[in-house]
Amino acid sequence: MLTEPKSGASACMPEATSLSTCERSRRVDMRAIRSPRRTCTGYSDLMPRPDASQRLAESKPKDGPSRGLIAGIIATVLVVIVVVAVFVTQANKSGAYSGPVPKGGTSNAKGLQAHPDVKLQAGAPTVDIYEDFQCPICGDLEKTNGAQILADAKAGKIKLVWHLMTFIEDNLQNAPASTIAANGLYCAADAGEAAAYHKATFAGQRSEDEEKDGNTYTLADLKKYGQQAGITGAALTKFNTCVDDRSYAKYVKATMTNAGKARVNTTPTVFINGKQVKPGSADYGTLLQTPNSFNSILAKYAK
Repeated sequence: MLTEPKSGASACMPEATSLSTCERSRRVDMRAIRSPRRTCTGYSDLMPRPDASQRLAESKPKDGPSRGLIAGIIATVLVVIVVVAVFVTQANKSGAYSGPVPKGGTSNAKGLQAHPDVKLQAGAPTVDIYEDFQCPICGDLEKTNGAQILADAKAGKIKLVWHLMTFIEDNLQNAPASTIAANGLYCAADAGEAAAYHKATFAGQRSEDEEKDGNTYTLADLKKYGQQAGITGAALTKFNTCVDDRSYAKYVKATMTNAGKARVNTTPTVFINGKQVKPGSADYGTLLQTPNSFNSILAKYAK
């Protein structure tokens, strides 16, 4: 079971055994950074469990095993190992995801590049951000540093990859709010307006109390954000159909699954060239609270 951060700014985390939500404050002081608020815990269903070989290896007969029994156990373990190896090999060959891929997405459903057509500068670091459109702390990150992050991505200074998560709709019991918002981002990506839609959707985020009361993203909202993003004409018609049909629902689900496999259970989670800006750290608090501080954090982690 993954544990919650020991110190630092709050983060949103999925909760597997209860439906409590992530508490947060829009006005965070340094004392709050040292004493985090309660966060949700979970992801037990995505955590690895002992396989058959491990269980067999840990079991020991009380009265001393016979040679025949030992040989049988070894044979069973070898069979299990071979079967697992074959399964993993086949999965790697065929890919764990087989469904529609949005522009800027990946064939294995591991995120969406914000500006896939932009030529990256030499040595540009990769910035991976795991977020949920209903996560209030993600909203804080967007307000304080979203513009700077997007500006760097548009200039080719960084390769920005978003990983949309959906656990908050489960915590708040307001599904499919997070799912349809994430799907809308992929629909907007096909129209070449992922960045603008991303900004508009966070701007339309409700307060946590409103989300608890069920006042959250609707399909009509998402279509409005598409228009605000600058999608027009035939592209807007296609976007609206994509939103209504949830054309990328499978991609949304696969992305969430991949986040779990990557041991990500907190939003926002930020990686810079594979180095995590850890929740609870001073750098994490800076990203959430200090406007236009992203480039200073980028320089520190991209070394």
